[in-house]
Amino acid sequence: MSETNQIEAEANPKSDPLDASTPVSYDNEEVVWEGSPSQIVNLGSFIFWGLVFAAAGVGLVLWNAGLKEQYTPLIDQVVRYSIYGLLIVGVLNVLMSYLTVKCERTVITRNKIKEAKGITSIFRQELFCEMSEVSDIKSPPAGLMGLFGLSTLVLETKDADQPIIRIRAIRNRDELVKKILPIWRKLKMDRKGYFGD
Repeated sequence: MSETNQIEAEANPKSDPLDASTPVSYDNEEVVWEGSPSQIVNLGSFIFWGLVFAAAGVGLVLWNAGLKEQYTPLIDQVVRYSIYGLLIVGVLNVLMSYLTVKCERTVITRNKIKEAKGITSIFRQELFCEMSEVSDIKSPPAGLMGLFGLSTLVLETKDADQPIIRIRAIRNRDELVKKILPIWRKLKMDRKGYFGD
């Protein structure tokens, strides 16, 4: 680097977009964090339906192995259709649970929090909340999710559409708090809401 360029670089240092001391313009949508919940939130549902599948499979095998011989063909048909129906309902339930979590996404920029939920465009809902509308940031106990290194971050807001924003089952919650806390405080100060209701 030439001496002239070095002097210019020192005179005009490049600002860090995530630096809380940098003024935040209203159209600054620099992404601070984005992510989706872990599928661990579905663990209970997956275990339950796994046991149901196993029980239905064992029941079907025993039924075909000779239990059906002592019943009428009508009863045989009813039992078979009941087991098949249970398996179909279980598969659909597991698939729905998986896709619901898979399609849930939270994006935090220097100005907004965007929550997107819904499996298809027909049911998809996108909600936006200004960062300056956040009234409190809470880190509840992780509970069983802590065994998997996951936790939840709760944001209380003044937004009527999103009074509570739960960023659930994420890794490195403390790092996320360290990123957004200075930006949130600066926005509250800059927009004269820090000491407001």
